Amino acid sequence: MNIILWTKILLMVLFLLPVVSVFSQDEQPVPAWDNQIYLGNKIAFGKDKWNFSGELQTRLENNFQTLDNWYIESVASYLISRHFEIVPDFRFTVKPDKIEYRPGLGVLYKKKTDKFQFINQVKWQTDIPNHGDIGYALREVVFLNYSFNNKVVSTLVAGFIYRWWPGWNGFQYIRVGPGVSYIFDEKHILNFSYFVGVENNTKEWMWAGIPMIQLVINISGKDKYKYAPAYYFDF
Repeated sequence: MNIILWTKILLMVLFLLPVVSVFSQDEQPVPAWDNQIYLGNKIAFGKDKWNFSGELQTRLENNFQTLDNWYIESVASYLISRHFEIVPDFRFTVKPDKIEYRPGLGVLYKKKTDKFQFINQVKWQTDIPNHGDIGYALREVVFLNYSFNNKVVSTLVAGFIYRWWPGWNGFQYIRVGPGVSYIFDEKHILNFSYFVGVENNTKEWMWAGIPMIQLVINISGKDKYKYAPAYYFDF
């Protein structure tokens, strides 16, 4: 089965997940809609088989009027081969009601041709708040990138987060959406994406439209790596 066909099948499954989840609940109310936004600045660098990044991101909700959280995240990617990366990370998040520490470990499968790049991300994370229960989550995200030229790259993203808490477990987030990246040069990239997502707050499903704007500064340049790193952003 080729990459494009496998991707289409997986994206169809991810699109259907919210429908299955909604109909599996009794007397589920009509979901509300919110407009949110993610604003991020990332610096990346690396050499040979290692790639590192640090990001400061702010997330607003309630029609851009309320702070959901802001975080600082560090990521280290080890490029095992042309097709696999191991990605440990650590995120420090400040929310209105608590502070959260989130170590994570992911594996990326990537496949690249002249125009396409396919990335499948599987990631386990532990959410450790300064008060309250510790939670766990599994992320599954697919990225399909298409390079129009050396300046413009389009992206299609689909994925979910499955959550385990002491009193509840289930699909917490399901999101899909397109994006576009403008490459100023090998060191500067501006990403813009728009997600349509649904969140399970353990009582009802809440829908949201989420634009994401992210500036990436690569201070080492592409020619420093042994293998091409997977091109993806935080889901």
